Amino acid sequence: MRKITPDTLLHNAAGSLAGRTGAVTLVLGLILLAGACGGDDRSTGNRSGRQPSAAADCPVLIDTSAWTAFVELGNAIMSGQEYSPEELAAFGELPTLALWRDSMQPDSPSAQKIGNWLEGAFWEELGRQGKQKTNTDRKMFVRSYRYSYDNRAKIDAALAEFDGPARCRLDSLARFWIDPEALPDPITVHFLPARGEIRISGGSLFVDTGVVGAGSIPQLTRQMASLLYRNYGFLPGDNPVELEGAPAVAQAFRVLMNEGVTGWIEEATAMEFDPDHPQLYKIQIIPEEFFLKAQEAIGVMNRQLGALLDSEPEMTDKGQAFALHLGGMNAYSQTGYAMAAVIVSRLGVTRLREVRNSPPEFIAAYQEAALSNPDPAPIPGDPGVDLADTVPPLQPEIFAKLHAFLVQAYGG
Repeated sequence: MRKITPDTLLHNAAGSLAGRTGAVTLVLGLILLAGACGGDDRSTGNRSGRQPSAAADCPVLIDTSAWTAFVELGNAIMSGQEYSPEELAAFGELPTLALWRDSMQPDSPSAQKIGNWLEGAFWEELGRQGKQKTNTDRKMFVRSYRYSYDNRAKIDAALAEFDGPARCRLDSLARFWIDPEALPDPITVHFLPARGEIRISGGSLFVDTGVVGAGSIPQLTRQMASLLYRNYGFLPGDNPVELEGAPAVAQAFRVLMNEGVTGWIEEATAMEFDPDHPQLYKIQIIPEEFFLKAQEAIGVMNRQLGALLDSEPEMTDKGQAFALHLGGMNAYSQTGYAMAAVIVSRLGVTRLREVRNSPPEFIAAYQEAALSNPDPAPIPGDPGVDLADTVPPLQPEIFAKLHAFLVQAYGG
């Protein structure tokens, strides 16, 4: 993850659309960006706090050593202990911080920079004078570090909760949605002060303690499972907006499927964060917008796909424009989620799981489910209206042509 902004899908095309490489969105392009970076797994040492540990009944390791060291450092500063810049920079050399820094490559911050951010978080308590530097990263990390420290009791309680059944819930969620042989073994979760993000690198999750404090453990568990799915469960493919003709259209529906499933895993429309968090307060999810977007996108498909699927020259000329249109209206994530929600509402979550890696089967399940919806489609947000009732099916002739096209592209 790199920032908290309402990024469009096009901005994130290199990772989210293509598959498992580059920077990818964790939550529908609205929230936590995740670095699906390479790098070798390393053993995680510990200078403060306990060693990574796993529950006896599930292979999930938890490492809170960096968080423990951070709280101890903050407590010492608050008690009047003095620290030089070099001593503060030593925090950035802790094993977990070294792993996290590696995950940020090629823009990996130095240990000295981490020390500077720590200094900024405890500026007055350290007796520093004058104004602080105001570059964007420093401002972001200073505020995030201070949020974590000021909410340390809440974070400690949440981490204790995660160390109970929740961590095995993460394992069961991941194994339900992802082929077990594709998952890291074990899943390792490092909790550390960072910025408002969850990252994945080298088979490990790096979870900012501010995210822990600003949300709930059930929500965090779903977000981690969703990120694992994004990296280890997605059907891989090429970025549709960088393709032309039929491949662009075929890949667009792969992305709709991928985004729909990962959005369902994280329950994207139900996310809530502490309004006092310096970054995450910006996230205000309006569920109705997902379903309004789905109505709009289904309309685009009904209007444009007929000509594309009937004419090879038309497809060659305008296939990329179709993929770009969906990306430009941010339809992939929101419409994909709405489609998944309709499938689950009508056919059950097991059916969504069964179709998660087949675009033609995903579209067929969606069509089957949406045919049960009222006609005309109700308006999302109207009193008494179930959101899953508001998404219309594709026109029958459009669906038939599209399904045949996807079967040809992906098999079925």
